[in-house]
Amino acid sequence: MYFTDSDGTIVDSEFCMDVLEGAPCIIIESSGGAKPSLGIGRRNPDYNRLLKVLFERFAALQMRIVSIVLASHRVENLPISERLVGVSFPFPIDLNIVDAESLRLSIGRAVAQMHQSPTATKGGNAQKRICIVLSRTVTPFELQISPADSLPVNVETVEFCPGLSTTEREFIAKARIGQGDFRKKLLKRFNGICPVLGISNSELLVASHIKPWKACNNQDRLDVNNGLILSALCDRLFDRGLITFDELGAMIISRCLSIQDRKTCQLDRPVEIFLPKESLRYMEYHRLFVFKA
Repeated sequence: MYFTDSDGTIVDSEFCMDVLEGAPCIIIESSGGAKPSLGIGRRNPDYNRLLKVLFERFAALQMRIVSIVLASHRVENLPISERLVGVSFPFPIDLNIVDAESLRLSIGRAVAQMHQSPTATKGGNAQKRICIVLSRTVTPFELQISPADSLPVNVETVEFCPGLSTTEREFIAKARIGQGDFRKKLLKRFNGICPVLGISNSELLVASHIKPWKACNNQDRLDVNNGLILSALCDRLFDRGLITFDELGAMIISRCLSIQDRKTCQLDRPVEIFLPKESLRYMEYHRLFVFKA
């Protein structure tokens, strides 16, 4: 996802909302990768500005930073204890007390030195992919409200997708409304049937995102594992957090849904759906931060 700063300018650096060991977090995508000779520009050039804007939002929302974890793909399989970013400030960090620019510089210095090759002759990248673990859950709606504004900013990520090919942009545009290849692949995976109610009329089936669209980066939006085929009714229930699924695919129903409504929606029986292992991290996010337990 992308958003704008307090001046209304798009921050050209991508991030997403996620979960790390049951805790809410924000993943900042790395910066770099420029190849001028091939006409390829730098990826996520506003990395530092993104951190500045996020820190401003954290302070306004009275949120603290619990920890920072290196999340680059080269080290993501290492234990978290080996990826903790050591900064000059004790955790949890309160951005109403700690100077945001000093924290940003401290993060950069620490990240640049982490997991460098023993034969490296240059300083490491200070703008690697990192995971910022937060003190509480935050919604995309909250996060996109500038401290100076009363309404959320709105960046159309289909139109603003730096680094994606035309084909990928078209895929995202269609996936946003549950169409195109995203829908076709989900229909095939679920045999053209809603796994909850057994409805097979394609006009009544919706390609639903598991992790909400606004919490995703473009990679998540391109991932068919972040999707389910559901009937229109079940899509609504899932989107509003009234149903979810555990790690085995068993349906969990919110207590916000009355016994009578459960019966009316035909949810008064055990339901278990197929969930590939690649979908589990998306469902964990839904279960922890969308579902109304």
